[in-house]
Amino acid sequence: MPLDPRRVRGPEDSQPPEVWAAAGGAGAAAEEEEDAAPRDPCALRPLFARAGLLSQAEGSAYVELSGGTKVLCAAWGPREAAEPGAAAGAG
Repeated sequence: MPLDPRRVRGPEDSQPPEVWAAAGGAGAAAEEEEDAAPRDPCALRPLFARAGLLSQAEGSAYVELSGGTKVLCAAWGPREAAEPGAAAGAG
């Protein structure tokens, strides 16, 4: 089966998240938490997740993380390819 050239290829190699969690962060959040105990990068954190949130999409998901991050993802199926040379405004 040939590869799809439209897909974005991932990185050749990757690093586990523990490497970046141990490095610590810079900024206002790091200054406020200087006295706090370091967080275990492998500890489970509270989250809220819900699937099928958007009725218009073929698949969707919503996730809220404890740090205030909110993510909404949606997926639609493949579309018919446009005819070559049938660009909008041509003619």
